[in-house]
Order: sequence, then C-alpha cells, then structure tokens
Amino acid sequence: MIRGTRQKQTTHASRQRKTSSSRRAGASKTTSRRESTHRAVHRVKAKTGVKNAPKTVTKPVDTGRATTLKSFGTAVRYFQKKDFEKAAALFEKVAAGPFRDVADRARVHLRYCERRRRHEKRPKTAEGYYTRGVAALNRRDFDQALDCLNKSNKMTPNQEYVHYALAAAYGLRGEPDSAFNHLEAAIKLRPQNRVQARHDEDFQPLESDPRFARLLGSDGQQPLQ
Repeated sequence: MIRGTRQKQTTHASRQRKTSSSRRAGASKTTSRRESTHRAVHRVKAKTGVKNAPKTVTKPVDTGRATTLKSFGTAVRYFQKKDFEKAAALFEKVAAGPFRDVADRARVHLRYCERRRRHEKRPKTAEGYYTRGVAALNRRDFDQALDCLNKSNKMTPNQEYVHYALAAAYGLRGEPDSAFNHLEAAIKLRPQNRVQARHDEDFQPLESDPRFARLLGSDGQQPLQ
C-alpha cells in the first residue's frame, strides 16, 4: 500500500510538473506574442507621427522692414563715428516709417544727435552743408534747409543732388518758380532725376502745375524755358 501510494504520488507529481512546464511555455509564447504586437503598434504610431508632424511654415520676408533695419544699422554706424549729420538724416527717415519699434529707437538716437549738432560748429564743407540741409528738409524746417543747401550750392556749384534737394525744399515751401528752376538744373546734370522726381512725394505740391508734366512727362519733351 505504501509502495503503491508512493508510485501514484510520483506519477501525479510528474504530471503536475509537466503541466506546470506546459503552462510556462504557453505563458512565454503569449508574452512573446504581446511584445511583438506592442512593437508593431509602436512602429505604426511612430510612422503615423512622422507623417502627421506639423510642417514648418516659412514666413515671407518683409522687405520693407528689412530695408528699414538696414537704414537704422547704417545710421547707428554713423552715430558711433560721431558723424551726427548723416546719422540724424537717416534716423529721421526711419523715425517717420511705419515700423513703430524701430521708429521709437530711431527717435531716441535722433534727439541725442540734435543736442550734439546744436553744440557743434557750423559745417566747413559743401558736403557738410548739404547733409545738414537734407536733415532740416526731412524735419520740415524749410528755412534752415534752404540756408544750408544754398550755401552748399555756392561752395560747390552744379551738383545735381544739391539742385534736386533745393527743388524739393522750394516746392514744399510754396515757391514753385525757384523749385522748377532747380529741378530742371538737376535733370540736365542727371537725366535719371526726372524719373526719381516723378515718384517723389516731396514734389506733390508741384503736380498741379503744368510745368510739372512738361518737365517730367517724357524724355523726348523739351525742357522748360
């Protein structure tokens, strides 16, 4: 009885071990299948994520702002060289532009330039007078602009850009006869000034005058007499 019982127990234990081993093998296969499925799902998600990733949108370059920043940078370089005449002329142009953040910085520099210029001696060269005259013209101080520009023209006659600035200053101050005389001189010295003046807002006060169309209408027309 004892021997037979031991044999049955041994057989029963053997069956339990086999069953346990089979379960472990089955569990291993199930785990392997789950891991394989998980990796496949992960790969699909990864591929889907790549396809659905947001694309970087390149913003168009604002050429107007780029030009303004370039002018501001040039003005700063003149400012650092203590050439306050040229720096002020550029800062005034930037300050009048549509980009408020750059314009505000330009006004800060411009106020400093104005203080320094008031304490500086008068220009000694025609170029110095021209630069100061253009700066005055940009801030619509026509009396100072004409004073400086006429001195520049007297020191170095027949400079087309000086005549052009004088034409703009006289036109804005309401003296069309002098404006057209200097504008015609500027065009004779440099014919390209005809095209430039045609699109220059400083000459808007002269557009209603018949002489404006005669002088700037076409290259084949005769100059004013």
